[in-house]
Amino acid sequence: MSGSNQRRRRRSGSTSRRYKPSELVPIQPRSRRKIDTPELLASGAVGLVAIMLIVLIWIVTGRAINEQRTDIRERVEYALAGQAATLAEEVRLELQIIDQSLTVLQNAWKLGPDKFKLTEWEKQLPALTAVANDIFIADEKRIIRQGTIPASIGQGIGAAYVNFPHGSLEKFAADGSKDGDSRSVIAQAGSTIDARLFLMYVVRPLGEPKGWLIGASYRSAELTRVYSKTVHGFNGVTALIDTKRGGLQAIAGPSARRPKVDVQKSVMFEAMQKAEFGIWTGETAMDGVGRIHAYHKVPGRDMMVVIGTVTAQAMAPAENLANGANALAMVGSVLVLSIGGVVLFELFTLRSNRRRQRTFERNEANLEAARTDLGTMRAHAILAAAQLRAVLEGASDGIAMIDAAMRLSGWTPRFALACGLPPEALREGLPIDELLRQQARAGVFGPVADIETEVLRRQTALQSGGQAESLTQIGPQGQPIRVHARPVAEGGLVMILGDLDNWRPVVMQAAKPVEPIPAANGAETDQW
Repeated sequence: MSGSNQRRRRRSGSTSRRYKPSELVPIQPRSRRKIDTPELLASGAVGLVAIMLIVLIWIVTGRAINEQRTDIRERVEYALAGQAATLAEEVRLELQIIDQSLTVLQNAWKLGPDKFKLTEWEKQLPALTAVANDIFIADEKRIIRQGTIPASIGQGIGAAYVNFPHGSLEKFAADGSKDGDSRSVIAQAGSTIDARLFLMYVVRPLGEPKGWLIGASYRSAELTRVYSKTVHGFNGVTALIDTKRGGLQAIAGPSARRPKVDVQKSVMFEAMQKAEFGIWTGETAMDGVGRIHAYHKVPGRDMMVVIGTVTAQAMAPAENLANGANALAMVGSVLVLSIGGVVLFELFTLRSNRRRQRTFERNEANLEAARTDLGTMRAHAILAAAQLRAVLEGASDGIAMIDAAMRLSGWTPRFALACGLPPEALREGLPIDELLRQQARAGVFGPVADIETEVLRRQTALQSGGQAESLTQIGPQGQPIRVHARPVAEGGLVMILGDLDNWRPVVMQAAKPVEPIPAANGAETDQW
């Protein structure tokens, strides 16, 4: 037995290849929260581009909105300034007609005061009567002696440019005209113009008698006509203001219903005193409504024409365009963000696929290496099995393999000869206790008082590795042989029947063959 072990060690040592088998290294999955530097740079670039595009969209939109607002405001101011200049010129012409007519009357008075009849001259001066409701001559005590209105004779008059506190609120037709029947104008619901006219007088001195005056009242009909022809929007205003006293002389529009008469201390009046014409935006002094105002001084007169339109109404088209532009910019921003999100998603998906591809290729390479190592190990296992088979066949001992379930799994021909049983009694899967029981019945253990007790004793000794007590049995030639047992790492044990060197091979029972094991390269091998 010792010689066979020495031969086995020498054979194993001379034929075994020294190599380090490959090992599969597990790949730890990357954390999903970890972002690589290229991904971080790409994400930052996409985000920066998206932010720049959004900022550019809003900058362009803001500039477009400001340009539209400026353009619309300039158009409104230009239109108002033109209307104010036109109205100022019309008022100048009306006052010039009065001045010229009064000059004619002054000269006629000089030719013969006793023969001068104002009622006769009234028919010869139609231009004067078109802008003046009352023409009069007053004495040194300012008592009217002659007048085109009979009721005014004997009444007193005021100085030049006298304003009565409240004026008279009148209604004009939509075209700025007024017929004799004011009720027909008022009946036109929704198409009338409110106007409040304050009585003004234009007077000239007469040479004789001393202190006498000739004058005419002035009510601007052009004021309502200009208001009716212009587009002021809802709650627009057209007014005539005294630049010396800051008094309201005429006003047309909804503000005429209850206007503030004295505007001398208002911000609007102070701003309009700085230039003869211009544009001013703020609260109208007469009613406190925010408007865009165009003002123009009447040439040669202490009068200022003011035309205003509500700021919110004038800039409504610009605000509508701004709302549309802002909505379009918002849609563009959302679209840019969506495209940026899609690009980032595709970027991360592409890099994730590349990582999975690299992982797959690495695992595939490891698998091929493992297959190569497995083929090498199978080749070595085949070689080791062949070597072990040669050793066992040349061994002088009988050897049997017992698995973890304590069942017979393989045996050598010498074991089949030495166990003392017929060859057909041995089979794979035979329980060890049944093997021992059959041996006891065959008398291999010698005289036995109780077979079951002997079977239990021997099974216990074998499972303990033969360390509990020494076991013997009768060999095929009647000589005693020793029974050994050696445990194996996978469970089970190896049963050895020793000292068979002097046997004569009477019957040799081959071990049960095992199905061949396919090698890695497709060849077939068998094992003991």
